[in-house]
Amino acid sequence: MESPFVFGKIARAKTFANRKNEINRLKRNFGNLTHTILISPRRWGKSSLVTRAAKLFAAKNKKYRFCFIDLYDVRSEAGFYEAYTREVFTSTHSKWEEIVKHAGRFFKQWIPRISFS
Repeated sequence: MESPFVFGKIARAKTFANRKNEINRLKRNFGNLTHTILISPRRWGKSSLVTRAAKLFAAKNKKYRFCFIDLYDVRSEAGFYEAYTREVFTSTHSKWEEIVKHAGRFFKQWIPRISFS
């Protein structure tokens, strides 16, 4: 018999075990800007739970953005700040925003001239 649980990666959609109470509590905490710490043994679904709750919360609250940082391989303070900066920038800037920003810079260089003879 095949196990219904996913190990080593984030559980999504059909592989996510429904944890309604925990999801609702996390969504309330997100909305109230309450700091939250999840403590449990490894591989018990903490990351999957937070990812699922954040996705559901962000779908209804467009002004919120979430940043997920994998700190597993971070070995120094500088490494932490590098990972933190990279992920915050990635979560706050979409590809579309970057394209629009660069297009704006490009087209500012062009000055239309109209002449009549």
